[in-house]
Amino acid sequence: MFGKLKNKAKELSSSNDTDNGMGSTKINEIIQSQWPKIEGILLERMIPLAGDKINDDEFITKAFENTYEFLPMPIRMLLPKEKFISYCLTHKEPLIEKINELSNVK
Repeated sequence: MFGKLKNKAKELSSSNDTDNGMGSTKINEIIQSQWPKIEGILLERMIPLAGDKINDDEFITKAFENTYEFLPMPIRMLLPKEKFISYCLTHKEPLIEKINELSNVK
């Protein structure tokens, strides 16, 4: 099982596709297919931090970096940390809206 993941990770890291600076199309497909899981982890980790800091770009970037460590191992093996952070930063507005909604409910 891990042999296949290792080969897939090598394949993705050697891919030379320029997709708006996001990296390969395959990496974006992985993120999109796993987004419900990733989003759940992001929300779980970031709701307690909601407040004024949630709109601070430096703070939110650090939160994405820290959240990466809590992703399931197979996702982390396939998904470089930099690509994850870049993807999250480009999709942060919907996340911030959900965080604000959920923190207002509590």
